[in-house]
Amino acid sequence: MKRYEDLNITDNFMFCKVFSNEDVAKDFLQDVLKIKIDKITVVGEATTQEDPFHKGVRFDVAVKEDVVDEAGNPSIGRYFDIELQMIDTGELPKRARYYQGMCDLDVLARGVSYTKLQEQYILFICPEDIFEKDKSVYCFQNREESDPSILMGDLCYKNFYIFNKYSEIEDDSTREYMRYFATKTGESDKMRRINELVERYRRDPITKKAYMTLEQELNLRYEKGHEKGRAEGHAEGVAEGADSKNRELAKAFRDAGFPVEIISEKTKLSIEEIKAL
Repeated sequence: MKRYEDLNITDNFMFCKVFSNEDVAKDFLQDVLKIKIDKITVVGEATTQEDPFHKGVRFDVAVKEDVVDEAGNPSIGRYFDIELQMIDTGELPKRARYYQGMCDLDVLARGVSYTKLQEQYILFICPEDIFEKDKSVYCFQNREESDPSILMGDLCYKNFYIFNKYSEIEDDSTREYMRYFATKTGESDKMRRINELVERYRRDPITKKAYMTLEQELNLRYEKGHEKGRAEGHAEGVAEGADSKNRELAKAFRDAGFPVEIISEKTKLSIEEIKAL
C-alpha cells in the first residue's frame, strides 16, 4: 500500500476522511449541484446490505439531508452518495444503478412509502472521461426517448465529474473543486481548508493507525483467501484451483471498493485483469 505520509485527496482513504467532514461535504454538494442544504448527516464509507444473499455496497461518502416534517418530526430529505473512482473498471454506470437501488432500500427500510422518496444524487469523481464523449461533466436523469423534454420524475440524478478536464468546466465552483483534485492546489478558502485537512490527517497518529489497520486487514484477508485457494487447488490436483480463488478474492476486494492498485499488488494480477473480472 501507499505510504501513509504520501496520501493525498485522490487516495480513497484520504478522500473519505476529508469529505466525511460535514462542512466540506455540505459545501461541495451545494456548490456543484446548485442547491440549498440546511443540515446533513455524513456517514463515511457506509456499508449497506439488505440480506446475506445479496451484494452489499460500500459507499465512499453517504450523505443524508436532515429535515423536519410538517408535524415537527425529524425526517430524511435528499440522499447523496459521493464516490471517488480513480480507475475505470468498465462498469461504473451499472454500479451507479445498483447504488441507487441500495440507497432507496436504505430509506424504504424505515417504512417510507414510495411517494415520500426524495431526490437522490449519485456523484462520481473520476480522472478520465469514462464515456469518451469529450465532456468534462455528465449529468444523467431518466427522460422519454422520443421527447427528452418529458422527465420520468423519479428524482434520481447520476453525475460524473472528470477532473482532468477541469479547465473545460464552465461553472466556477465545480471547476475549482475539480482543479484541486487534478493539481492538489487551490487558491480559495474552501480549497485551502480541504488541503489543511489533508495535512492534518497526515500528522494525526489515530488516522494513521486506522490506515495501517486497513492494510493489515487487507493482508489478512488475502492470506486467508489465498491459503484456502491453494488448499482447494491441491485437493483437486489442479493448479487452476488456487488461481481461481485468487481471482475470486480480487473481484470481491474490487467490488468492496478497495483500490485496484492495492489489489493488484497483493494478488499479482494486473490492473486490466482485475477490471475484467
